Amino acid sequence: MIHSSSPSHEREGIPRIIFIMRERRKAIFFCMLAGFVIGVIGYARSPVQYTSEATLALDVRKLQALPTESVISPLPQESPVLRTELDIIGSQSMAERVLANLQGTGPAGIQINNDRLESGISPGRSDPGRSKLVSELMTHVRVRNDGRSYTIYISYSAADPAYAAKVANAFGEAYIDYQISLQTTATRRVSDWLGERLGNLQTKLQLSERQAQEFREKAGLIDTGGISLLSQRLSGLNLELTSLQTKLAGANARLATALEVQRSGRGLGLSEVLSSPAIQLLRSEQSRVIRSLREINESGARMNAQLPQLQSQLASLDNQVNEEISQIIASLRNDIEVNEKQQREVERNFSEVQHALTETNMAIVQSGQLDREVAADRTIYETYLTRYKQTIEQVGIATAEARIISRALPSTRPTAPDKALWALVATLFGCGTGIAVALILHVTDKSVGSISALQQRTGLAVIGRIPRMAGGDFRFAPGLLNGDTADFYGALADLQTYIQLQHPKARIIAFTSSTDREGKTFVVANLARSLALSGVKLIVIEANLRNPSLEAEFDINPSLHLARAVAQELTFEEVIQRDGNSSVDVIVAEPTVTPPNLVLGNKRFAHFVSELWQRYELILIDAPSVAYDLDLLRIATMSDATILVVRPEFANSMGIQNALTKLHTAGKHITGIVLNGVRRQKHRRRSPWLRFFGRKPKAQPSMTPALATITHNARRT
Repeated sequence: MIHSSSPSHEREGIPRIIFIMRERRKAIFFCMLAGFVIGVIGYARSPVQYTSEATLALDVRKLQALPTESVISPLPQESPVLRTELDIIGSQSMAERVLANLQGTGPAGIQINNDRLESGISPGRSDPGRSKLVSELMTHVRVRNDGRSYTIYISYSAADPAYAAKVANAFGEAYIDYQISLQTTATRRVSDWLGERLGNLQTKLQLSERQAQEFREKAGLIDTGGISLLSQRLSGLNLELTSLQTKLAGANARLATALEVQRSGRGLGLSEVLSSPAIQLLRSEQSRVIRSLREINESGARMNAQLPQLQSQLASLDNQVNEEISQIIASLRNDIEVNEKQQREVERNFSEVQHALTETNMAIVQSGQLDREVAADRTIYETYLTRYKQTIEQVGIATAEARIISRALPSTRPTAPDKALWALVATLFGCGTGIAVALILHVTDKSVGSISALQQRTGLAVIGRIPRMAGGDFRFAPGLLNGDTADFYGALADLQTYIQLQHPKARIIAFTSSTDREGKTFVVANLARSLALSGVKLIVIEANLRNPSLEAEFDINPSLHLARAVAQELTFEEVIQRDGNSSVDVIVAEPTVTPPNLVLGNKRFAHFVSELWQRYELILIDAPSVAYDLDLLRIATMSDATILVVRPEFANSMGIQNALTKLHTAGKHITGIVLNGVRRQKHRRRSPWLRFFGRKPKAQPSMTPALATITHNARRT
């Protein structure tokens, strides 16, 4: 439907979208209204629900009764792990646990059969009633986390607030029981598996030890902590040989020192002499005699009878000391000889053992390989044994990694239906649907739309708006400038004014259309009558040879048509006919089998148009539609201006775009658009609410002097 509107410039981006929304505001409004109605109905029909919430916290601290590793590692404190735990709480298996724990408790209208629960329904068999209850629990439970902590919120919605609180607590308790059951089951399963594995490992260890022992006995090897007797003997001989060499070197050094000290007269300085008990006794006796001699000398009794006796004792003691020193030196020589003999014997034994050890190297290597296998089997067995004992000790100390920090309480206020939520949903649904419908209508709408949309798409100005008239045979006639016809005559006067303003630059004007049903001939005929009434000398030429209809608009003879004049059957003067009612000169056409190109492309026709240009002030050509592009281009090359007639009921935007493209390709341009059959607006007062759906009535533009003169002349005639 076409309504009058001011021209609009080309829009892109957001202005374009705003323009589309404004053009389709009725559809958007009705979609929003439908969304509001749906929201109201949904809110009214939604059942009342009460929501209770229980709060759980995952413990980052874990009870450690024993200094051993647990069978199941604690939950990692990571976001994906926490998300998984939330999914476990809301899973079907957890809902089945809750259903089993409720023991017949149900909301109003829902009864849980304890007999069915206690009878132990087989998991492989389907139970519609139980499945329905499980689905009901999963539908109304909600498990969430705030993303900033390890706190889990379990909420449940039901028509009964007490039942909602009980189910929410049941989910929390079921989750804690699930964690304990998971740890206990895993611990028992691991302990059973470890027990079976230990028996196999023990048998394997015993077999490995027996094989290693049999090989050592067969090879004559005695295991002494991983080192053979030959190796130990060789090592002992090596140590003994080293010790004898060291001892012999020390004895030689002591002997050399003793001889040197003896020659120097300082034999008493030897450590062996000082450590000898006999020499110590002799030295003690010497000290007593020397002390007695010193006392006699100090007393001055040189003639004392004991003095010779004491001196004789001192000399005897010195001889005894020297004899003892000689014996000690002789003992050192004997020790050296013994050490040398021992060293030679040890070296002989060392060679024999080394030779025997070389012969048993292969047996030692094989024995070592068997020992390593035994050690590996023993290590595995001991590891499994230790883990088995640890697992047994953990069977009774399973603890949950979560705890209920806030139990759910019955709610005093219903949480559903939510007015704000329903209003938001209705608004979003209405707006989204309205925008989608508006865009779909805009994309799929092939009509010209409003005048502003037409001007925006084509880039052409609408120079005339011919209103829709009742009755298909209406014709312009003087004396009818009243009632509904006033709009029609005013529209013709506006178009006439535009054409006269273009004079004398545009004296040959061609009228075309996108299709053959848009009233192009009607507009041309009535415009010609209006111009003739204002005193303009003009002629109307029908160049639409495929679908001629101009003769029906005038009272003339249809047999005198253009094709006969071009074919020289008649002169051009004979085909010019005058309408008796409006004094308009007309040249009509008639359907013919002759191709229109032979008529419109004839030089005689072009020469005739040139003659008419000199005789008339204005030439109006009823040109073919755009569908016959070659015929239209022939006429467009002869015309000063081309006007496109559009009727909203038949025209479409694609056809108009094609027309513009074809003319633009040929170097011709459309001067403007004349809308035919525009629905007239009623000038009446509108409420502000109705102004939202339709455009505001525009004030009637004041007449230009030329339009006022034409209207005055028409009324006077």
